[in-house]
Amino acid sequence: MKPIIGINCDYEEEGKQPYSFTNRDYSEAVIAAGGIPFLLPIIKDKNDVKFLLKKIDGLLLTGGNDVPPQRYSEERHEKTVCVHPDKDISDFTLVETSIQTKKPILAICYGTQLVNVALGGSLIQDILSEVKTPIIHKDSKNERYTHAVTIEKNSLLYQIIGADCIEANSTHHQAIKRLGNGLKDTAHTEDGIIEAVEWKDYPFLMGVQWHPERMTDSPHHLALFKALIKASK
Repeated sequence: MKPIIGINCDYEEEGKQPYSFTNRDYSEAVIAAGGIPFLLPIIKDKNDVKFLLKKIDGLLLTGGNDVPPQRYSEERHEKTVCVHPDKDISDFTLVETSIQTKKPILAICYGTQLVNVALGGSLIQDILSEVKTPIIHKDSKNERYTHAVTIEKNSLLYQIIGADCIEANSTHHQAIKRLGNGLKDTAHTEDGIIEAVEWKDYPFLMGVQWHPERMTDSPHHLALFKALIKASK
């Protein structure tokens, strides 16, 4: 039987009918890897989240706007665009409850930052203004760039991808600053920005800063979703 993979939705309500949504690339990547995608709307009740998690086999945390910096005891940078307060509550409830129940997790971009903060870490709120780097991590016009990512050989990520350097897309203006409890830095760019993390003492928890769902024509990137499916069976 194919595992069911829960995918957290984004949420908007400003100037329009409130709605939950996510980019189709995420569900298509899950399908391509052999799973069944199941979209998760905003749910703030912890008991409801616990019940829902019993119905899914793994969790895919998607990209989005920014984690509210009060979550890691910092003032908001002018470039920080926080997720909707309801999504913030829903996502943290989802992550914390999933970790308690050891649910397999693959986190992407904002999802990786979310996991890091949920585990006690902090974030660089704006790479461009806080880090001296020649690498474009996110263009002001939101164009899609790629850059090299170096992968630690002593990591699950290396075992999954099978290479110590890959080309990855880049559309993030934030990054991990202080690692969350239990997390290990497993990939980085030449400027030192953390591009991937994993939790060694967890059944399967991996986060990447790029968007592999947009690059599934490459076996390196599709392999991440296949690993989630395998861990969720």
